Amino acid sequence: MSKRPYTGNKDGAAASEHPQLTALWKEIVKAYPALWYNGGWGVRNMRGKESLSVHATGRAVDISWRNMGDGKRGAPKGGRKQAMAAMDYLVKHADALGIEMVIDYFPAPWGRAYRCDRGAWKKYEKSEVHGAPNGDWFHAEVDGKKSAPQIKEFFAANPPPAVTEA
Repeated sequence: MSKRPYTGNKDGAAASEHPQLTALWKEIVKAYPALWYNGGWGVRNMRGKESLSVHATGRAVDISWRNMGDGKRGAPKGGRKQAMAAMDYLVKHADALGIEMVIDYFPAPWGRAYRCDRGAWKKYEKSEVHGAPNGDWFHAEVDGKKSAPQIKEFFAANPPPAVTEA
């Protein structure tokens, strides 16, 4: 895994979700059925800040494992384990998938995040992201340089590992 520049919100607001991102989250929720799309593109600022959210660029998604009790979203057991497997997969293949950031809102005391410009996870030691700790979702950002077919082809050639126990 190489270190790459982090884009963040430098490219400004987009008109819609980037095809790279759409393909990515669809492949993740297909591989891990306890996970579901919790939201992507929307022009707004970061929670509690004056700067534009990366969601506004069309390159960020939130994926949850929360059991919604509707039989469609989340699972009574195994959701966090599937989320961990999905995050591990995204970070392991960050270069090939164009992953720039993954935020895990669950761990105490304040969550953790992987970023492409450091090529590693960082455990937050102070409140830096809204929803941590114990958030039941993760956030992923892509670079906007891949096509949907490239993402689908990568997943087909490199299937995510199954999570067998709850």
